[in-house]
Amino acid sequence: MIPRPARARTAPRLGCGLAGPLLVSALAGFVLALAAPAVSAQEACRVLRGMPRVALAISMDPDHPLVSVEDLERRVEDALRQNRPALAIDPASPDGLHILIAVRSVNASELRGFYLPFSGDYGIGPVRLSIERPATIRGFLAPVPVVVWQAFRQAKAPWHRSGREVLALVDDLVADFLEDYSRAAAP
Repeated sequence: MIPRPARARTAPRLGCGLAGPLLVSALAGFVLALAAPAVSAQEACRVLRGMPRVALAISMDPDHPLVSVEDLERRVEDALRQNRPALAIDPASPDGLHILIAVRSVNASELRGFYLPFSGDYGIGPVRLSIERPATIRGFLAPVPVVVWQAFRQAKAPWHRSGREVLALVDDLVADFLEDYSRAAAP
């Protein structure tokens, strides 16, 4: 007589006893996620109140050949000046508006994991705008810059259009910031 192979054991199934608590916890997480933006919008207004001027800093790492820091500075300065109330640019201000651009060229083979002819390169990476203020922390001799407001977008475009993508994302981030800033300055 030939011995029969042992039957493979299957993973235990979730019983009805666990489905209820899992569903409730998932629903609670969803409700909390929906409530979070309302709280953060109020908090954003509170931290931006009383900020008449900022120091502007734009960082690009790596340098993008289709976007210049000088052009970005002019765009951001124009947007800040045209806003009501206007936000003055002062390099000596303790509050800083920092834009970080980390968009790099990525080959399609790197993205897909295999070679595909005529695929091209893509500009991929984060574009981030943050507002930094100095904070006094016990144990430190000097104030430490802390981020009090931030937003970011992900650039994802063919490389030849990534410069326009970066400019559009910076404009979008500045518009989001100015909307919160104007809301904070309103009586």
